[in-house]
Amino acid sequence: MKDRKEYIEKNRELFDDREPSVGHMERFEALLNRQTEIQEAEKKPAKRVKLISFISIAASIAILIGVVVRFYAPQSIEVAPPTESSIATDEFRATNDYYNQQMEEQIADIMCKLAYTDTENQAQLTRDIEKIMSNNTAFVDEMSKNENQEMAIRYLVKHYKINIQKLESINEKLGKYTKC
Repeated sequence: MKDRKEYIEKNRELFDDREPSVGHMERFEALLNRQTEIQEAEKKPAKRVKLISFISIAASIAILIGVVVRFYAPQSIEVAPPTESSIATDEFRATNDYYNQQMEEQIADIMCKLAYTDTENQAQLTRDIEKIMSNNTAFVDEMSKNENQEMAIRYLVKHYKINIQKLESINEKLGKYTKC
């Protein structure tokens, strides 16, 4: 390569006044076209990966919205004069709302982080969260029917603390890789 370069540099006047050989422009244009085709072919997989990532994020958001709508739909408000049982029920609701809010915050953070994980982990963790939420809803319904509201609130708090610990554990494991 150096020999050619030196030859060209020493004999520059030979090359400056000559035209390229016949067909040079066609060969050069064909080479450029091949390189352009190769570059376009390399770009297509990148677009596909971006599309898959976008679809995964959209699916995660749709699942989050579905979970929120399904389990946190506003309940009808009943207006009744305060009685001893309604005061206990109000305490039960307030406790439930407080811990439910903490769970929602954890779930929202987890769902944000899920957008940055692979689809297999997204699916598994989404199923786990749905299971936690459905078990929680069933437990809250059962405890709300309990005659002894004091005991129901005690068990409700224990139940929520366990669920929140599970969600925090999931969130911490996801937090090692991404942050929202």
